[in-house]
Amino acid sequence: MDKTPMEKKLWKNCNRFSEKLAQKILQLGLNGQKLARKSDVSDSEISRIMNGKSLPGLENAIALARAVGVSLDFLADDALDADPNQPKESADERETTIQRLAREIGYKQAEYLLEYSRIIGYEVAMQRLVDAAKPVVTLPDQVRNSVAPVATASRVNSA
Repeated sequence: MDKTPMEKKLWKNCNRFSEKLAQKILQLGLNGQKLARKSDVSDSEISRIMNGKSLPGLENAIALARAVGVSLDFLADDALDADPNQPKESADERETTIQRLAREIGYKQAEYLLEYSRIIGYEVAMQRLVDAAKPVVTLPDQVRNSVAPVATASRVNSA
């Protein structure tokens, strides 16, 4: 039996719904059974949805969206490639640190460092950074005061 245009549209939405749901399941490290427990949707219903054989009802669709942490709009709207309710991209700890350091030294200086590193290569840039960061040895005040200055020592030798 051929599907009507409306049924074809529904099946298209179901495929996109299942595709987006599958992507989120993979990102979260879930499987059908874990998603079933988390969403309170039966694993057989999840299987039918994931295989494109069934469209979820409204309650199940909401439960699945909540379980994977996205909006129902994102799962149901084929036109959306990203969830409008989610931050664009969360910066990990390294990115946050890099952004903070760039603000501290100034964006022009940060841009210069990045461009310079690109030109000379990562290995050379890292070696120069390590060489520049080697600590200068300073003596504590107690040690400095107990050691005779070089100039005094040479005067003693010349006397």
